[in-house]
Amino acid sequence: MGQVYYKLFYHVIWRTKLSQPIITPQIEQVLVPFIENKAKRFGCYVHTIQCVRDHIHAAMNIPPSVSISDVVGKIKGSSSYFLNQELRITASFSWQDGFGVVSFGESDLPRVKDYILNQKHHHRLGTINSELEECDVRHTAP
Repeated sequence: MGQVYYKLFYHVIWRTKLSQPIITPQIEQVLVPFIENKAKRFGCYVHTIQCVRDHIHAAMNIPPSVSISDVVGKIKGSSSYFLNQELRITASFSWQDGFGVVSFGESDLPRVKDYILNQKHHHRLGTINSELEECDVRHTAP
C-alpha cells in the first residue's frame, strides 16, 4: 500500500487484572515510556498517557493499517512481560482481558489530553467521565 493520509484519534483504557491497585509510582515510571516506545514500533503515536492505581488511559493515533486490538493486546502483553521477566519489579503483574476505546476528533484532542493528564485528580475528587472510564468487556457497542 502507498502512502496513506489519516487523522485517527483514540482514547484507550485498560485495567489491571481484577482491577487490582498495583500500578505503583515505581511501576508507572518505567511503564509509561515502555508503552510509548512500543506504540511507536507499531507506527502509533501516544499524545499522552496516565496511570492510576488500577488502569491506564492513553490518547493515541493508530494508523488504519494496524488493528487497534492487535496494538493494545501487544502493548499489554509485552508490558507485563517487561515488568515481570525483564525488570523483575513484580512477578505477577498482568492486565485484565479486553480494553475500552473511544474515537474522537482532532479538535477534541486538547480536552481529551487534559482529562487524561488529570486522571489522579478526577479519581480523587470523583469527577470522572463514566463513558471515558468504561473498559469492561461485558459492555459492547450498540
